[in-house]
Amino acid sequence: MTPKKIAILGGGNGAHTMAAELTLKGHTVTLYEMPQFKNNMKKVFETKTIYLQGNIKELQGPVTLHDVTDDIDKAVEGCHYICIVAPAFTHSGYAKLLKGHVKKDQIVVTFPGAFSALVLKKELDGPDCPVFADANNLPYDTRLVAKGSDTVNVFGRNPINIAFLPADKGPGLIDEMREDLFPFEKIYTDVLECGLAIVNPDWHAGPVLFNISRIESPQVNFFLYEHGWTPSACRLNIAMDKERKALGNVLGYNLRPMEDFAGRPDDYEWTWQDLYKEGHGSIGLTPICGPNDLNSRYLTEDIPFGLVPWAAIGELLGVPMPLTNGFIDIINVVHEKDWRKEGRSLEQLGISGMDKDTLLRYVRTGKKA
Repeated sequence: MTPKKIAILGGGNGAHTMAAELTLKGHTVTLYEMPQFKNNMKKVFETKTIYLQGNIKELQGPVTLHDVTDDIDKAVEGCHYICIVAPAFTHSGYAKLLKGHVKKDQIVVTFPGAFSALVLKKELDGPDCPVFADANNLPYDTRLVAKGSDTVNVFGRNPINIAFLPADKGPGLIDEMREDLFPFEKIYTDVLECGLAIVNPDWHAGPVLFNISRIESPQVNFFLYEHGWTPSACRLNIAMDKERKALGNVLGYNLRPMEDFAGRPDDYEWTWQDLYKEGHGSIGLTPICGPNDLNSRYLTEDIPFGLVPWAAIGELLGVPMPLTNGFIDIINVVHEKDWRKEGRSLEQLGISGMDKDTLLRYVRTGKKA
């Protein structure tokens, strides 16, 4: 591996952990956080040091980064990789922030993607447009030990897959990226398949919906996988996942996101009993506390940036998704919002009005004409 200059954009759990791990791998890593949020990570700005603890033997102790900054030019200049490690609702903001600051020889990777390559492509398209890549998950189950802390507790690793925009660029980049970044297990056909293969929106759906009174009760110390991963919740997860898979079939994809996350073979078919064991019995998942309020990313990210674009693409292609749409309707009432208007729309993705052939050609080549 040849060490690279890498920017990590984001100030949360995954960004801290990734900045530390890629530094340990020998890369020159700069961690960026937006100026309005830098006080949330004051210690790290002052010391440039992140402390790792938890279940992964090789991710332990203090790690000093090359730099920590709120200057986007300083963060991304000369970087081989720009990694956006932040919730999906920030990706449009990062697309605007990066405009005029990226070059065509750079690679922008989003963890997790949630169709973010399409959002970035729409904003940054032009002669200096870089290559985009979407990962389908964070590489870790990880949490800062407290808000503003410089210490992250890493519970375990997640298998992750990746897609490229244009998809045609992927075969020439993947080997180096596996060596430099993470051992991506699968290259998706394109970023559309990757966005439909994000595990969380269906993985969290049943436990969130059937335990929403616990989530909105501040006096309850709620653990989703310990308390909320019930048989009924698992049944709903599987039923909603079947709708997502039907949409994938129309586009020619063999979607198996929950199976991939759990390391199941290609011919495996879920039962709710097995899915229950996978969540409730996971040593990496059951210690994770929360969600503890209705504004958790389990609702404010998974619905508007997962279920909403899935349902919109389903409508575009004439694929019925009644359970998915019903779930969106219920959370709209809970949040007193219209997530179809405020979430990730076909217009934001730059694919409104496309038919299937035009859509698939765009994600393969990056060209609409």
